[in-house]
Amino acid sequence: MKGKIAFVGNSARTMMNFRMGVMKALTEDNYEVVMIAPQDCDISPLQGSGIRFIAIKIDCKGMNPWRDIHLILDLKNIYRSEHFDFIFHFTIKAVIYGSMAAALCHIKHISVVTGLGYTFIKRNWLFLISRALHRVALRKAEAVWFLNQDDCDCFVSLKIVPSKKVHVIHGEGVDTSFFATDKPLPEPFTFIYIGRMLRYKGVELFVRAAEILRKEYPRVRWQLLGPLDNDDLDCITAGEIEEWVQHGFVEYLGVAKDVRPYIEQASCAVLPSYFREGVPRSLLESASMERIILTTNSVGCKEVVQNGVNGLVCEMNSLDSLAEAMRKIVEMPSSQLQQMGQNGRKYVLHLFDEKIIIAEYQKALQKYLNKETK
Repeated sequence: MKGKIAFVGNSARTMMNFRMGVMKALTEDNYEVVMIAPQDCDISPLQGSGIRFIAIKIDCKGMNPWRDIHLILDLKNIYRSEHFDFIFHFTIKAVIYGSMAAALCHIKHISVVTGLGYTFIKRNWLFLISRALHRVALRKAEAVWFLNQDDCDCFVSLKIVPSKKVHVIHGEGVDTSFFATDKPLPEPFTFIYIGRMLRYKGVELFVRAAEILRKEYPRVRWQLLGPLDNDDLDCITAGEIEEWVQHGFVEYLGVAKDVRPYIEQASCAVLPSYFREGVPRSLLESASMERIILTTNSVGCKEVVQNGVNGLVCEMNSLDSLAEAMRKIVEMPSSQLQQMGQNGRKYVLHLFDEKIIIAEYQKALQKYLNKETK
């Protein structure tokens, strides 16, 4: 066995959706892998994978310091009893408090900043607290990884981490053999939004654009796919979605374990986010399946789209810009849409293929675990 590795995050669902390929690859490479997260979904897919699961409570949205102290102590106890050789932390609370616990246990670790969200958009008290906590927590990390250059530059400019400690990886990897299709573009033309039903991800803008354009393009369809997130203050309510559906603005498809059939029957994937994303998985998966993408010039989103090559970019939080971009895409000849879809897959294969990301993890483990034995 090469070593015992922990992957720690704030959601078992997210860990399995985004990092299962990396964890499986490491088990196949003779590492013992343990996933630590709140059990917020069915974890039966882990059976037979070689990945062990430890459930932990994380108050992801809460600001109660006593609960956060308990989280540090709980993680510290797990880390000490399990004797990990290396730990990867993901998402804000796991990055901050997991890194503190790992430092207390003198365990080597890397923190992966998967997106800064709304915390780093406004310079308010929440930003000041988050900056201070990150600065303290990341002091002992071997490295701090980012999914886009903007977030990396932000942390360095704010002196949260020194430039010698940072590293940018291209997203969290897409299984391009799984997210692939040979089916042509569907009829009628269909726009799809895939993600949580959150206002700052542009869901409301998507619906308002549909309301405007459906008079010009009565055959075009607009679809929403993804869960409600009632724990988030910016969540779209079930009542709002029901009203939109009743008015015929959009179709709500609910939640799907496998998004591929929905991407396949769509013409264009849209994410009008004005949120600091990491690198949006829904856009990568759609591009991998040769579907044109439409997104904003916000942090993280712009990493995925090459304007005019594999999709279009619109302005953040601008209904007019989004509607005009949708209009341009609907008016494109099918041959152009097809070529841009093919360009998108090539781009994903070149930068975002899961194999590239797996190699980053393997390289890091070889580097830091070898240091330990010297």
